[in-house]
Amino acid sequence: MHKPTAPTLLTKAELKEWLKVSDFWVRDRLENDPEFVRRCVIDLAPAGSSKRTLRYHLGNTADYLGFPAESVPAAA
Repeated sequence: MHKPTAPTLLTKAELKEWLKVSDFWVRDRLENDPEFVRRCVIDLAPAGSSKRTLRYHLGNTADYLGFPAESVPAAA
């Protein structure tokens, strides 16, 4: 029986390292790209929390940016 695997979630630092982008690029996506936020950003903070704990879905981010599957790291 095949057990489903959890998606690979990246921290902001890991996302920046993988994509070779700046803080500005990440902040710009969060503030000005609702489609990126909808598809790629996951907030792990408990419901009702005033703090955000953001992670970035590796597979969805690669798909959104149009990266071929073979360019996605196996484990980040």
